[in-house]
Amino acid sequence: MQFWKNPIITAVAGVLLGFFVGWIVGQGQAVAPPPVAAAAAGDPHAGVPGAPSLAGQPQRPPEGGRTGGTGDPQLMAKARELETLLASDPDNYDTLAHAGNVQYDMGNYVKARELYERARAIRDDSPDLLTDLGVCYRDADPKKALEMFSRAAAMSPSHWQSRFNSMVVLYNDLKDPAGARRQLDELKRLQATVPGIPPLAGWEQELAKAAS
Repeated sequence: MQFWKNPIITAVAGVLLGFFVGWIVGQGQAVAPPPVAAAAAGDPHAGVPGAPSLAGQPQRPPEGGRTGGTGDPQLMAKARELETLLASDPDNYDTLAHAGNVQYDMGNYVKARELYERARAIRDDSPDLLTDLGVCYRDADPKKALEMFSRAAAMSPSHWQSRFNSMVVLYNDLKDPAGARRQLDELKRLQATVPGIPPLAGWEQELAKAAS
């Protein structure tokens, strides 16, 4: 079983939720942490907001191509272990995906992107991997991030995290409130049947103001 994060960020002065757990860096915005949801049984990264990292510490947000390893001994040991496995079996999808997750948790987002892309080249059927990859791309290339989120949503129409992240990128980064509104409408439709979607009232208010 792979461990996926599909994180959610906070945006627009703590009113709107986005996709990096906890904070947006480098934006100069005062934000509040998102609500913590319970992870799926046996999987601490099952696509829920606030899921703990592999080291049991809060995840740091991606920093748009800048690496910043946390120095956590447990994660560093796991990264070395996975590097050894990849040296002897470089095309093992599960190992590549797991190694990408570990690098993500360490804050090494450029390396995480590389590992996720190598995994995708072998098998491209995971909306979770695509969503994590999109988060890693967001700061450096928001259009590329949106492409990954859109692919994930097309692959799994009930995958709300990818739609939520698309809404954030469309509104905050690509200045497309109409596109963000379409994602919001889809999220509202999914709320009737899909658990775990955060409250959307803040987005309703913000997008209504943008349209007025």
